[in-house]
Amino acid sequence: MVAREDVIFTDLDNGTAVLLNLETKYYFSLNETGCFLWKVLDKPQGASEAELVTELTREFDVEPEKARTDIADFVKELVTEGLIKKD
Repeated sequence: MVAREDVIFTDLDNGTAVLLNLETKYYFSLNETGCFLWKVLDKPQGASEAELVTELTREFDVEPEKARTDIADFVKELVTEGLIKKD
């Protein structure tokens, strides 16, 4: 999966971020974890859910199974909001 080109990412001072979908004109807020995951996704080749789990467990104190569940929910929401393209 990969971040859509028509989505603008803005880091905020408190470790969170905001996404703007230029197509729908809707904003989407990200907490610190979501911000971290977006940065992993926002590269030309994107990232798989397995890569997101690896990066999340490396960066934060979270068990792999919990990370998988949370990332699946996060990805589903990003797809629903039209913020990423899933392969």
